[in-house]
Amino acid sequence: MDYEQLNLDPSIRNWVLIPLVVVMFVVSILRDNITRITKTEKKPDLQSIQQTQTLIRTRRLISNAHKIPYSSFEQRKQTFIDKEKGILAVRGGTGEQNALMNPMMNPMMGDPSNMMDMMKGNLTTILPQILLMTWVTHFFSGFVAAKVPFSLTERFRPLLQRGIELSHLDVTYVTSLSWYFLVMFGLRGAISLVLGEGNASDDTRMMFDGGMGAMTQQQQQIDITKVYTSERENLELVSHDWAVQNAEEKLLFKKGVLRVESVGSPNPRLRKTNSPKETKKIR
Repeated sequence: MDYEQLNLDPSIRNWVLIPLVVVMFVVSILRDNITRITKTEKKPDLQSIQQTQTLIRTRRLISNAHKIPYSSFEQRKQTFIDKEKGILAVRGGTGEQNALMNPMMNPMMGDPSNMMDMMKGNLTTILPQILLMTWVTHFFSGFVAAKVPFSLTERFRPLLQRGIELSHLDVTYVTSLSWYFLVMFGLRGAISLVLGEGNASDDTRMMFDGGMGAMTQQQQQIDITKVYTSERENLELVSHDWAVQNAEEKLLFKKGVLRVESVGSPNPRLRKTNSPKETKKIR
């Protein structure tokens, strides 16, 4: 199928293509600065941090039990699972222990500044996009701004030719509205170089933060007493086996310096050997 070819005026590059890139770059920098200025510093919840660190310490003790002697392991184990003074001891009915179970009792959820920060974030994200879309639609509607230097299939027409319904126009031509969307997502790398990773103008990061915020609210509704009970039971079931028990004898036996004198006896004795050939293997 023969498509219609267009000769683009160089003025379109100077008054449409470049201004869109510059304006969107400047708006992204302004969004980042405004977000940083209006952001409220959040105070960490001490109780939540303590509970999280307690669970981390418990799981580290379970996974690294074989790296410490039996006496050290038992001492740490009793520190956690002791029914009266243990860190994981469930003292039923205390409101402090169940603070994370009820979101209304959590100071992080009850702080009005959290809702205000969400509103500020939505305002700095949605308002610039609405203004930019209105500006592009009003001043640059109907412009063919650029041409892609390689061939494309028909599936790219809705993406590259928004605002122009011409089926006989070559797919490689890009309209001003499509150029706006391409620049909006394409400038992310350049903005990250200027403002750094995790800047406030990154829409993808803000959507991810919104999803993580919802997940955090769900996690805050978990009954911490059940989690403590589960970790306590897991720690009680750990069978300690010190990895360096009799390490010297094992090393000497492996190198052939010692050999087993009485194989099969309940208490085999090791004695020095003159050569590695005399070493017997324990079966």
